[in-house]
Amino acid sequence: MTKQSISTDCDDEVTRWVARTRGPGFALIWLPVLMLSPILTAVLDGKAVTLAIHLAIAALYVVTILVAHRGLPQRVGELCATGLMALVVIQFIVSPGGQGFLYPLLAIAAATAIRLRAALGIVMGLAVSGSFAEGVATMSLSSALQFGFATVMAGASTYLIRCLTATTDDLRATRRRLAGLAVVEERQRFSRDLHDLLGHTLSVIVVKAEAIRRFAEGDSAVAVKHAQEIEDIGRTALADVRQAVAGYRQMRFADELSHAIETLEDAGVEVETTTPLPRLDGPTDTLFAWAVREAATNILRHAHASRCTMRITVDEATAALEISDDGLGLGTNPAGSGLIGVRERAERLGCHVHTRSGPRGFTLTVHAPSAGEPE
Repeated sequence: MTKQSISTDCDDEVTRWVARTRGPGFALIWLPVLMLSPILTAVLDGKAVTLAIHLAIAALYVVTILVAHRGLPQRVGELCATGLMALVVIQFIVSPGGQGFLYPLLAIAAATAIRLRAALGIVMGLAVSGSFAEGVATMSLSSALQFGFATVMAGASTYLIRCLTATTDDLRATRRRLAGLAVVEERQRFSRDLHDLLGHTLSVIVVKAEAIRRFAEGDSAVAVKHAQEIEDIGRTALADVRQAVAGYRQMRFADELSHAIETLEDAGVEVETTTPLPRLDGPTDTLFAWAVREAATNILRHAHASRCTMRITVDEATAALEISDDGLGLGTNPAGSGLIGVRERAERLGCHVHTRSGPRGFTLTVHAPSAGEPE
């Protein structure tokens, strides 16, 4: 994890330090707290064997904690924890009683190194057995209860921190995956918009160029008019692409319908449409605009139709746009990129898109759950 992400997730210096050292830091910080006093006592009393066992316990504890946080196989950490328990048993045999610091240390090691499904049970077992041993050795209920409380608190807190750390890691991984998905979705949006924008624009330019070729010799004024329109279309397409890149592309159904009718009629397609146009809410208006643009593009590029009908029907709750032609249909390409884009936009709004293709033409129908009064 980078320093930048730590600064973003945490609000103060202490929390940032915990985030950086959240692996073995919490477990290792308790080693001097629990072991310093008995080691100094063994040195001052001149108990060499006890001192050696204490130092071995401290060393194996450090190894157990580090192994558990180095990504090594689980069985290696469990083996180290088992060895640590064996050393503690030896310590009790050599010097029974007065070893209350060892069981909390064992509980922390068990909660750190042993697999989660068994760790908490072992911590509780250590608390019960250690309390019993301490109570028998000191013949003091108070000491036994204090011993058990310290063991449970040490092990349970380490266990909970381990669970929270794992949950935090999962959340960070999920956030990274979601960020990646957002990037993929944005790329798909840009690809879809670019296809719909440029596919339609280039089809219109082709139609205009064919018109110029037809009128170049016989009617130069008409040819010049179509050439001017190509220039205007090119400028508009450039602005549309810039808006699509920025994500601010807004389309109006009335404008797209008027433009589609003009383009189709220039290509020799007779167009029949509903008048007057209804007033639609923003998302539905934009969806119908994309549908008209895609349908017009398909008619120009694939259908070779001579007639096209664009009808809008409305009632109190729904609006439906139906665009049909008498061309060749979609043939072997029943779901091109443009139609996929229209479907995706409709699904995000809770709308439905239906298509029907056959030898008598192609029909695109879009149902939206909102409509208004005619303009």
